[in-house]
Amino acid sequence: MDVAPTVQRLPAPGGRVGPLWVVTRGEGRPLVLLHGNGEDHHVFDRMVEPLGAGRLLVGLDSRSHGRSPRGAGPLRIAAMADDVAAVLDRLGLAHADVLGFSDGGNVALELAVRHPDRVDRLVVVGANLFPEGLTMRALVEVQLAHAVVASVARLVPPLRGPAERLALMVDDPSIDPADLALVTAPTLVVVGERDVVRPEHTRLIVDALPDARLAVVPRAGHMLPVCAPDRLAALVVDFLAQAPAR
Repeated sequence: MDVAPTVQRLPAPGGRVGPLWVVTRGEGRPLVLLHGNGEDHHVFDRMVEPLGAGRLLVGLDSRSHGRSPRGAGPLRIAAMADDVAAVLDRLGLAHADVLGFSDGGNVALELAVRHPDRVDRLVVVGANLFPEGLTMRALVEVQLAHAVVASVARLVPPLRGPAERLALMVDDPSIDPADLALVTAPTLVVVGERDVVRPEHTRLIVDALPDARLAVVPRAGHMLPVCAPDRLAALVVDFLAQAPAR
């Protein structure tokens, strides 16, 4: 697949492409990297070398994260998915493989539902379809953190951004499992054995997708790109080598 020249001009630290901050590395088949809540594209730094062999890595900072602006309208996972499609348009990429972690996995699922023709192969790591997909402990911790930060943010304006980002985990995503039938991409669903996503919820995602396989990383928690980057990268590389591409 031909890559638009614009893509090659965004080495670290990157640059603004449409609604988002983007950084690229390498050449070849594009792999879009979508980070989790409160993070930026650097969460994948320890995976760049193994993932980048023969690929064009496209790291994005989601809206209101990293160097990307807040943008207009509600801060929602669905809007973030549309942002990714807009960036692909600006880069001249008709479609790409996509790797999303945590909220980035939720964004990736929304992207594959809303824009199925843009996603060739999909890897989602620690994703959930709705907040109740988290373990009770994780959900309560997020709700309490949001309540505290949102309360203080009324008096401390700089905390409004963090409060809004925490609200994403309290109120979002909102993906109907039936809508996953719209996903046309072969999908790898990855979780840690001790993930904050309930095992039965992960199974719901796998069963609802038309072409999905599950990988559970033993003795690992949620933060796989940071705490188990080699194991996660190996899973991703193996899947992309085996799954059929357009």
